Amino acid sequence: MKNTAVMLTKDRQVDRRILLQADSLQAAGWQVTIIAMPQDAGAREHDPRVVRLHPQQAPSAQRERLVLNLYRAVGRHVVADGPVMRALRAFAWRYVVNQETLFLKLFEPAIAQHPADVYVAHDLPLLPVALHGRRLHGAKVVYDSHELFTEQEFSASEKRMWRAIEERAIRQCDAVMTVNASVAHELTTRYGLAHVHVVYNAERPRPSGLRTRRFHERLGLEADDLVLLMQGGLTVGRNLEQLVAAFTQVRNPQVHLVVLGDGMLTGVLQQRVRADGTGARVHLLPAVPQDELLAWTEAADAGVIPYLATCLNNYYSTPNKLFEFIAAGVPILGSDLPEIRRIIEGNGIGRVADLGDEARIAAAIDAFFADFQALASWKSAVLATRETVNWQTEGRKVVKVFEGLR
Repeated sequence: MKNTAVMLTKDRQVDRRILLQADSLQAAGWQVTIIAMPQDAGAREHDPRVVRLHPQQAPSAQRERLVLNLYRAVGRHVVADGPVMRALRAFAWRYVVNQETLFLKLFEPAIAQHPADVYVAHDLPLLPVALHGRRLHGAKVVYDSHELFTEQEFSASEKRMWRAIEERAIRQCDAVMTVNASVAHELTTRYGLAHVHVVYNAERPRPSGLRTRRFHERLGLEADDLVLLMQGGLTVGRNLEQLVAAFTQVRNPQVHLVVLGDGMLTGVLQQRVRADGTGARVHLLPAVPQDELLAWTEAADAGVIPYLATCLNNYYSTPNKLFEFIAAGVPILGSDLPEIRRIIEGNGIGRVADLGDEARIAAAIDAFFADFQALASWKSAVLATRETVNWQTEGRKVVKVFEGLR
């Protein structure tokens, strides 16, 4: 085996998990190419490993290109996961394009031009594409399930169609990876798999001793004010409106909420802060580049993950921010969901609570910051945890999976 791997993603902004896997494989002697969708207008490519699709080079994908262009056009004006986009998606899947062939047609020319020893499907829509690479080039196939894809907030018919695709394709893979033990158990049980490898979405930890007071300086906070940080995309289904609204009821005047990120809910959250009159304590800041993110994260006193179990996928989620908080040495207040609880309570790095509405969020925040001895203990524990829960550890798992394909 010549150790060449091609990673496939439908995302326009390549996920951190993919880039870190590529780094680990390259360090172990693999040649890695990442094939991704075209970039958004004005975006710049900084990673020479990334090859962008040119849909005009896929003449058989005219209908698929039309659907993707329509998604992009509508997505500029409505919430990405809202009812309008869900209805549009359900209509397109049912009457216009086939889920299994959509990305296969778009990626087919690039697969022909990039032979590899291993094709990696990053999430279910790309699994038929990776299997096509096997047929063309006699390659191995790795399926990396970034989430419990079939259990997102889809319609019942969409769930059935995606599950049929996964059931048919997953048993053809040479290796299957996913993000946590609960999703691994679901995949193993549903499809009768012998083994699913668990690779956390961990980060590289920040070096000790570099913590700054960026938020205090940027926002003009008092020295003894406390920053609770929510970072990431501002999209529906993350309980963000309730988190912001909770600050009408948080009693501790020293606690400030910083929401660091962009998304379709930015305007909604800004309006909520104005309506509630909480602008002195709730601060909305734009997203920062990924390579600068942890330098901001570590300036917080704690991180918050307010997700609710709106679907089975969310119930089992371990979002990137969980591991970013760990890498930055920040204690965490999280929703009481199985995998979030497993990591936070299992490592003693914070507290989980019922964050189901504004009153319970406010009570959980006040309780979290009321015990300074507990805060100090969580801080010490998270600094120790990042010595083992990090990408260096998870990257070795990835390399081991690939070396096992020989």
